[in-house]
Amino acid sequence: MEKIGNHIFGELTLWEKIELAAMMLMSVSIVISWRLGIWALLALCGTAALKSIITRKIGNLALSRMGQVSLCLMMAYFAIYAVSVVWSSDRQEGLAEVGKKIPLLIMPLSILISDLRYLKPKHLTAFTFLIAATLTARFLVMLIRALMSFSHGTPVSELIDFHFDPLHHNYLALYLISSVASLYVQLSQHWEEASWRHQRWLILADMAVLTFYMVIMGSRSGLVVLVLLIAACMVHLAVVRKKRLIAIVVVGVFAVFVGTTYLAMPKLYWRIIYSAQQMAEGKRSDSREVLWLSGIEVLEGHEIIGLGCGGYWSQLHERYVAHNFAEGFLHEQYSTHNQYIETALATGFVGLAVMIGMIMLPLIMALKKPQRNLSLLLYTIVYASFLIFEDMFARQMGLLFICWWYGILLVIPTSKQKALSRT
Repeated sequence: MEKIGNHIFGELTLWEKIELAAMMLMSVSIVISWRLGIWALLALCGTAALKSIITRKIGNLALSRMGQVSLCLMMAYFAIYAVSVVWSSDRQEGLAEVGKKIPLLIMPLSILISDLRYLKPKHLTAFTFLIAATLTARFLVMLIRALMSFSHGTPVSELIDFHFDPLHHNYLALYLISSVASLYVQLSQHWEEASWRHQRWLILADMAVLTFYMVIMGSRSGLVVLVLLIAACMVHLAVVRKKRLIAIVVVGVFAVFVGTTYLAMPKLYWRIIYSAQQMAEGKRSDSREVLWLSGIEVLEGHEIIGLGCGGYWSQLHERYVAHNFAEGFLHEQYSTHNQYIETALATGFVGLAVMIGMIMLPLIMALKKPQRNLSLLLYTIVYASFLIFEDMFARQMGLLFICWWYGILLVIPTSKQKALSRT
């Protein structure tokens, strides 16, 4: 343990050690509880501010110009949402929603003001393993909880799907799939290193556990995003790493693993089959098709600046009723489950353009030569895909994770070559 601590904290100043400890606390707390994440965010921001003032080093020289712009776009997105309250028909609700999005302002600001040049690839590895270990521990706790309920007579059908973990299934899927993507990057970077001989099999086992965790939670959106991630990893293996046989094996093992899991759990299997049948027959159901269509209809006539934050719920509710949306899911603030549409409804195409910029700039950075950033690329694919199926900015549990992980990936170099170029 002492050796690991020296490896991570060695050669750092006191304030750098304190700030790094706050970052590690942030990595752990976010995936446990958003409330803990809020306190960890405040601790991190306070530490960053104090460190910058005491050391008289204000400004993050580890960020590239595009990285700085990306973080500024996050803050601009928050500012547009705040301003949109002015033309909202429900300003009280609008202010409440703006309050939920404060991490979009605080997290980028803390990263912009603090000099983080001391962060190296080994720290990204530490954050990756911390998040994966915390999620694995969460899975084990929920598994013990489920087994205890089963021993008291609870049927298996009431122990899986949404019942397995009280955390919202799509937000949990975001954590899990992002963690799987980060573990894949570590695996691909260190697979041929002799010192990682034992760790690589442990990482593979943990990736399987986290994937199983996601599957039994019954997130259809998560399954789609997971397939996209596997496809991206397959392309990386086959085209970049020239490991075509390994790519085929990975896809085959994944297909068998996920397919077997779904077939073994009829409730999850039929949930997907039912949605497919409804769409094939052209029927309206509780699918996102109805939600998205309703949102687009409400947006008509307000395309430029939207209806203001919190100012479109009544119109959206009316469109749901007109489309005979499933009554069991209907309430007055039921979202479209699409962050792109939600952004357009609140702030119009102006806010949507800023949001797309938040996604596209890091994507360009990830693909830019000579040092491509695989971690940032895969995370952008996961994050941008989830925004199609869920309004991830509507809850702190989504915003905290997205802002934190994006900020870290924009700052920390992902190769020794890049690390040397910043010294």
